[in-house]
Amino acid sequence: MNEAETGWTAVEREMERWQQAGQQPRLFLRDDDAVAATPALDRLTRVIRRHEVPLLLASIPAHAEESLGAAVRGEELITGAVHGWAHRDHSPIGEKPSELGPHRPPETVLGELRRGRERLGELFGGQLSELLVPPWNRIDETVLALAGEAGFGGVSAHGWLDATPPVAMVNVHIDIIHWSGGRVGRSAEWIAAELARNLAEARKRGYRAIGILTHHLDHDEAAWAGLEAILSRLGPQNATWHAEWIGADDLIGEPAEPNPGGSDTA
Repeated sequence: MNEAETGWTAVEREMERWQQAGQQPRLFLRDDDAVAATPALDRLTRVIRRHEVPLLLASIPAHAEESLGAAVRGEELITGAVHGWAHRDHSPIGEKPSELGPHRPPETVLGELRRGRERLGELFGGQLSELLVPPWNRIDETVLALAGEAGFGGVSAHGWLDATPPVAMVNVHIDIIHWSGGRVGRSAEWIAAELARNLAEARKRGYRAIGILTHHLDHDEAAWAGLEAILSRLGPQNATWHAEWIGADDLIGEPAEPNPGGSDTA
């Protein structure tokens, strides 16, 4: 048995624990940085159609082209989301990149986000999420608390929470691209191990949903293979170990997740 198969065995054992508790894991899929109709977006659309999995498509309003709306409108499985305004870094040199950070007046940031909702609402013909997806998964606490004033019902960033947020948080937890390792797709064994770890974490936190993050424009063949592995192993068409794949917006109304303490916050 190779390392990847060992990892998937760990996933199956964790799925058994959920099953014994009368629970079914819930997963959702988010993809970032959409701006136009491209072969990569077409490939992603074919993948989710084949596996019948909903997709939250985080799109950059300032750069979004009409072709993106034309490609998405009418796709029942795809919901657009505001991904900042221009995905532009406003942090000082030496700090981690952030567009929604504390470096500009909150009213300036919120004004851009309102424009983003208007722009994408028109582009997607109303198929727009209530979730704000911060570029680089970073958002200042003040902007986070005021997100509702810009028309958002919640925020989707990254990682498990250590404190109760001021707004609904629907975070992703597993990014299938290894950015610091050369912007390459994660290995099958890494994906399996992360799925098993996050299934255990979600179970400890009261059977929370787990978010999978992709970036179709940056996928190499390893990333596409990793996505296919997740959907094939845990997708609706797997009769034995399938998870329930839901739309991210369906999670907005859930109570804040319990914090068992000592957990990772990616």
